[in-house]
Amino acid sequence: MLNDIYKNEIINAWVEDNEPIDLIEKRYKNISNIVDRMYDFVLSFSYYYTVRRDYGTGKKYTMIEMHILTDIYDNENITVSALAKKWNRTSSAISQIVHRLIKWGLVYKEVNEADGKVFFLHTTEKAKKTVLSHKAYDNRDNIKTRKKLLETFTVDEMVAFDKILKAYTDILEKNNSKNKPL
Repeated sequence: MLNDIYKNEIINAWVEDNEPIDLIEKRYKNISNIVDRMYDFVLSFSYYYTVRRDYGTGKKYTMIEMHILTDIYDNENITVSALAKKWNRTSSAISQIVHRLIKWGLVYKEVNEADGKVFFLHTTEKAKKTVLSHKAYDNRDNIKTRKKLLETFTVDEMVAFDKILKAYTDILEKNNSKNKPL
């Protein structure tokens, strides 16, 4: 069925302006059979991303907090601006996360001597244990998840999936850069 939708509604079709309502409705219903899976995944992953969990230190953090902390640990002297660019977030949003990490004693700021408006971020000794616990947790979780997927899909299918995710992300980032507010 999905092959037919790809063939009839995507490969051999083109959407024209001012199409009849019945064609719009029919095509939307058919294409939704494909893309709703992606939307469901995005919603599920977005929830997973925000859940606080113990990464092995006894304290609960969100995934974004741990990945920001790991980026700071792995890239001494990184700035909020560089993190914002990497994570496609505003500097304000990243600053809020960094502020929490500072409050928890995991990160500290150092003023750039050349430009007093710029702060370099560093991790504390306490952060080292937290980051290593997070990396170990992610290793276990990612391997476990991939092994579960490999019960259904081949390695070649998984590699193709990863390539598709990368290409899709590139398309979204290109579109997002065109549509950024001034």
